[in-house]
Amino acid sequence: MKIFALPCVLLSLWMPLSGAQESIDIATGEWPPYTSASLPQDGYVNHVVRSAFGEMGIQVSFIYQPWARSYEGAKKGDYAATSYWYQDPKHQADFLLSTPLTKEKVVFFRRKSGRPLHWDELADFDDLRIGLSRSYTYTQALWEYANANPHRISVVNTDTQNIKMLLLERIDLFPVQELVGWNLVHGLFAPEQANRIETLQPPLSEKTGHLLFPKRNAGSERWRDLFNRGLDKLKKKGLLEQYREDLIMGGYARPGEDE
Repeated sequence: MKIFALPCVLLSLWMPLSGAQESIDIATGEWPPYTSASLPQDGYVNHVVRSAFGEMGIQVSFIYQPWARSYEGAKKGDYAATSYWYQDPKHQADFLLSTPLTKEKVVFFRRKSGRPLHWDELADFDDLRIGLSRSYTYTQALWEYANANPHRISVVNTDTQNIKMLLLERIDLFPVQELVGWNLVHGLFAPEQANRIETLQPPLSEKTGHLLFPKRNAGSERWRDLFNRGLDKLKKKGLLEQYREDLIMGGYARPGEDE
């Protein structure tokens, strides 16, 4: 019998035999350089997740699928957790949140132009077209603004699509985590295209990223506590800071990709 094939609820209650290792499935998606099946160590965040659980003797398998499917699958209890999501009140009904994994800025990307653009509130964008990515966590204010102005909002499946639409002048700006946005811009587009893009300040938001554990799974509190303890061990060993430095220096870029 393969232990890792057991449902998460049963697996969470199973105590390993001497010398055996527990294993869990975690739903995730493509969000380079933080999470990706094509990146070294599955990207920065998933490297941290695997290492933190590894500190506690637990083996992790990442299941890659569209973000909305990962979220809903974890919510139903099909997976032990989903990696990873920004803190948001909407998660609290169905999930337990881990200790923060990241602290990130979400900024607006736009095409460079001779027209300066400064913003203090979303109403400053009333004459612009905004692109959003489906199922992403932005801010409640932004989604309320989008619902009130549907004629100027475009919702697509991925940030890559939004960058293409930005370059094709079908939208004027879109919000994305800053490092993720630049990773996509420089990793997927020619330099002459990348040089057409800039970001706006101030940020739309500053968010912390978390592992989500479904409340409907009986073992979720235990998994969360084990993960948090493992994460604390990484911090004390200085490994978390090392991983963060690797992220900044391009250590989680795709093989062969310019850093």
